[in-house]
Amino acid sequence: MLNHLALTLSVEEPDVTTISIRPGVVDTEMQREIREVHHERMSEKDREKFSGLKTNGGLLKPEQPGHVIAKLAVGGDEVKDFSGKFLSWNDESLGAFQE
Repeated sequence: MLNHLALTLSVEEPDVTTISIRPGVVDTEMQREIREVHHERMSEKDREKFSGLKTNGGLLKPEQPGHVIAKLAVGGDEVKDFSGKFLSWNDESLGAFQE
């Protein structure tokens, strides 16, 4: 739904830059709660998936997607080309914002 909103705003309000970013699975408090608090309500498969992400290093540090999102937020005119798009934080086209 938010992806569609970003797309619609980019067409209806061309002076407003809107980008929808998929941050990936980030090591946040929400992930901890999923593993430690809500695990009893999940299937075994889902419990293993979320526990495995933490155990096997499959969670991103918040700074990884956060850095890209912050650079996009202050990117100025160079960000305009991405308006209305839905991209993963590590998409090739965002390479300049990942440095």
